[in-house]
Amino acid sequence: MHDEKLKRCEEELRRLKTENEHLRLSANTFGHLAERLNGELQAERRRTTADRRQTPRESVDRRTR
Repeated sequence: MHDEKLKRCEEELRRLKTENEHLRLSANTFGHLAERLNGELQAERRRTTADRRQTPRESVDRRTR
């Protein structure tokens, strides 16, 4: 009985270690993806802001009223 319980615990430990490694890899991959997305969003904002400043307004400037 004791040997069976020990064997089950060792199998569970192996399973949990494998699962933990997969979770760590997934978290690392997700982190890299989030960093790439953030960089792309910042670049898009810079492009959009630069474009907006170069395009004349369609309406009258409110500051001249």
